[in-house]
Amino acid sequence: MTRLFGDAYVSVSDPYLRRAIELAELGRGCTAPNPVVGCVLVRDGSIVGEGWHERAGGPHAEAAALTAAGTSARGATAYVTLEPCSHTGRTGPCADALVSAGVSRVVIGLPDPSPVASGGAEVLRRAGVEVEFAADPAPFAALNEEWLCRVASGRPFVRVKVALTLDGRPALAHGVRSALTGQSARDLTMRLRREADAILVGASTVAVDDPALTARDADGSLAPHQPRRYVLTRTEQPSAESRMFHDGAGPVGVLVPDSLRLESALGAAGARCVPWDASAGLREAFRALGDDDVVSLLVEPGPRLFSALIASSLIDELIVLHAGGLAGEEAPPLYVGESQDDPSTLQRDFRAVGAGIVGSDAVTVWRARRVVSE
Repeated sequence: MTRLFGDAYVSVSDPYLRRAIELAELGRGCTAPNPVVGCVLVRDGSIVGEGWHERAGGPHAEAAALTAAGTSARGATAYVTLEPCSHTGRTGPCADALVSAGVSRVVIGLPDPSPVASGGAEVLRRAGVEVEFAADPAPFAALNEEWLCRVASGRPFVRVKVALTLDGRPALAHGVRSALTGQSARDLTMRLRREADAILVGASTVAVDDPALTARDADGSLAPHQPRRYVLTRTEQPSAESRMFHDGAGPVGVLVPDSLRLESALGAAGARCVPWDASAGLREAFRALGDDDVVSLLVEPGPRLFSALIASSLIDELIVLHAGGLAGEEAPPLYVGESQDDPSTLQRDFRAVGAGIVGSDAVTVWRARRVVSE
């Protein structure tokens, strides 16, 4: 997640496209299953309207900018991070709205690859609107990499966060919740949660940690945006007494193999059953999340779930928080999967893309070397 360190959009030199990206970021975590989009309307060298997609079902970025501009939109240039949509969903086609408002030119950051909504550029051209695409689409693809992953694969972009001691241990003892990192690292975790559509843990993590999985502000209060919460199960389902089912911070989805049924006590506690085909492997659980409109998923796994994610090649980005202490040989390992065949040379499945210091802890960001081709 290059947004943690440095500027992911440094190559965008056009100030209006740059502003459109800044606006799009305001919707992060709130627009699933839609992308984040920003739009700026410029006339005679001045911004006359701007907007972003704030939430799914609400006005798209172009519509918000047109509303802000009013009659000043006529003859203006629209700068938009993603090709305006050409279909009617919960809102009308943005391409048609731009034409009706009299916009004369549209500059687009990234073509829309989705089969349902693409084609807006052609609609604009047929109506006599000048259309131009950014010379470099990469920054705009980075803006919506989670959404692009879901469009291409049917599953959400999987971002995994783990905290480790210096000797690579996720806890100090088996079956015991351990506080490893300091407040700054925990603040970073809260940021990751706020930016995610959903957060997932395994049933064993619920049993050991009894986590809330909420996003909280610095004062401990619930953040305005809360990620949807999910618990992944294979055989053992979480206790209905777990606090996440009773804290009032939103419903909890329990991913249950379709050969089983959600336990009645969980249903009574308000849990929502999300079935998945366990016979087809863990990847199907994540496709079930994609079908549940999850675009950006944060996973905070224990060793078993982490190892299963590695075995299934399901980690797109790995964020490791490093605490400055040692746990010792009795502490559990993070990875409990199979060893690689060749013990002489490490098989390097991830590449480092970022690193920094948060308080007294360190953080590294890794990306999978594989190419998503699902």
